[in-house]
Amino acid sequence: MAEQPLNPEDVRVGATIRALTEAHGWKVGELAAALERSHSYVSNVMAGRKHANHKLCRQIADLLRVPLAAIISGNEYAKAADAARNEASV
Repeated sequence: MAEQPLNPEDVRVGATIRALTEAHGWKVGELAAALERSHSYVSNVMAGRKHANHKLCRQIADLLRVPLAAIISGNEYAKAADAARNEASV
């Protein structure tokens, strides 16, 4: 079975997460441990093979002490803000 092409936004987000992680002196394994996720899952997110949902992006932004907007695009940022408002109202 042929592999599906990677989603360009997932690739961009993953590359951004990788660059920020490295710039802050973290290793993939350290980030994975802090997120309580497997090394392979975080590595796949960074490679764009797995989708980083808003919650995961927020957790990463918080750990690296960067704004969420440093990781996700404007459209995705608006969706994340809506999701956060919906969670807060529950």
